[in-house]
Amino acid sequence: MNKFTKVCIVGKYRSTEVSEPIHQLMSFFQAENISYKVDSETAAELGLVDVDSTDVEAAAAWADLVVVVGGDGTLLSLARSVATHKVPLLGINLGRLGFLADISLSDMVESLRSVVRGEYEIDSRVLLETQIGGRGGSEVWALNDISIGKGHGGGLMQMEVLIDGRLAYNLRSDGLVISTPTGSTAYALSAGGPIIAPSIDCMLLVPVCPHTLSNRPIVIPGDSSVTIKVTGATDARVHIDSHTSLDIVEGEQLSISAAKEKVQLVHPLGHDYFATLREKLRWAGTM
Repeated sequence: MNKFTKVCIVGKYRSTEVSEPIHQLMSFFQAENISYKVDSETAAELGLVDVDSTDVEAAAAWADLVVVVGGDGTLLSLARSVATHKVPLLGINLGRLGFLADISLSDMVESLRSVVRGEYEIDSRVLLETQIGGRGGSEVWALNDISIGKGHGGGLMQMEVLIDGRLAYNLRSDGLVISTPTGSTAYALSAGGPIIAPSIDCMLLVPVCPHTLSNRPIVIPGDSSVTIKVTGATDARVHIDSHTSLDIVEGEQLSISAAKEKVQLVHPLGHDYFATLREKLRWAGTM
């Protein structure tokens, strides 16, 4: 594996917890003679005045590794920005679960020492691309999921769901989650969907509280195109990775397919996805 020589550091915004680990990271990279830049928002919030800082887009274009200190939400918010620059992400977990940001603070320095010396694994994750039909500039990427749901009105939504241009089913429900394998442990799991290993090339469609109980989750090939036609709704919303929200009205349609770009996640050697599931989901080893 290639060694990393230029690193961008990004901390969870509006969090006092990131100060100490980010100072540790800067000291570590200095000791390892590795160039680094700190995201300008992170630097401003922590009062870092004597560091090389710039915005995330510029730093991602310069760096060959982005280190994120935060939780999965922080990493999700950055994934779309860095994917176009084909720079991998490494997550230091300050959150509760840490499926994506999976290196603990206690292991941070030891894990990074191995990673920057070329001892790591690359994990490619699919992005979903979505567009609300006919709107310019509304194309957005998601690493976890794209969901469509009812708004404040509280009434059931009515949708036609088409896969590769063919009607799959009509749906009356509180919403629908279209998930990547990465997102199968997020909203889709809470809505009753299965866990899908991230190496599987597929998409997952999970109805949220369907009116007809036979409307169940379905797994479809990863190169499918999904079209959702809203046939009945008062104030529906589309949510992309819980970071971007768009209004969608009756008569509009949402198009979803796999993006050309992928997100590259960096893990220390020996990373075990199923060990992560056991730990994060608290699966018992014995009965």
